[in-house]
Amino acid sequence: MSTPFDAPQHSGTAQMRLNSVPAEGGGGSASGTAKVDTQRLDQAANALVELRGDTENVDNAADEDTMSAVMGLNKHTAPGLPEAGSWATAGSLMTMDVRWGSQVMNLKRMLQDISDKLHTTTGHYTRTEQEEQARQRAINSPFG
Repeated sequence: MSTPFDAPQHSGTAQMRLNSVPAEGGGGSASGTAKVDTQRLDQAANALVELRGDTENVDNAADEDTMSAVMGLNKHTAPGLPEAGSWATAGSLMTMDVRWGSQVMNLKRMLQDISDKLHTTTGHYTRTEQEEQARQRAINSPFG
């Protein structure tokens, strides 16, 4: 199988170049540099933090509802195994609640991790932009 990189290089023909901006400009700005909207990155990170809080609120409500259901099922029955008169459904609800809680914790960790990474990325882009601006200002040009 042949690729564009396998073709012989002839002078005067169009060639693909790696690590460069295509002639038509590509996805960057007109100068060929990428523009990153750090404000949007921060907004996305903050939205994930808010979603994490909402997830915790939903989890707490589900826990309360599950416990109410378990207590309601067992209110008029004998404690212990289903053979002794308790409802097997109550134990199953508790098992489901433990699994639910585990999944919620996993989701909250993932949301926090993504939010942290977005904030870190914002910091990196901001710092890089400031360093580049300082470097540009430090260049002595004979043209003023």
